[in-house]
Amino acid sequence: MGIASWIFGPQLMGILLFTLGLITLWFPPKHINKYYGYRLPLAMKNQQTWNAANRYATRYMLKSGLWLFFIGMAITLLLRILPMPYRIEEGMTILLFIFSGTIPMILSIVATERYLSKTFDNKQ
Repeated sequence: MGIASWIFGPQLMGILLFTLGLITLWFPPKHINKYYGYRLPLAMKNQQTWNAANRYATRYMLKSGLWLFFIGMAITLLLRILPMPYRIEEGMTILLFIFSGTIPMILSIVATERYLSKTFDNKQ
């Protein structure tokens, strides 16, 4: 197991998520658009929901990114300690990388949509 195991895995996805969170924190989407920002229908209803959705999703990305980074480092350390064949270790790293990319994004959407539906009246 080489340096690649310390780079690839949930920690890489954590770094990417945190970086995306920083970009949207520093350069938030100012107006409703179809290219940049949190673009689901509930968020695009009006400017107020757009701003709230993007703020919430940004904070969620930053937190998720940090958690994924530290959890990924711990898992990588654990995989280095536990004796197992290289192919199994490689397969686990790939699966963890895939899950660490999809699960936080799904949870982010669910959490942001739940926040918007609780905060704003659906009739607007």
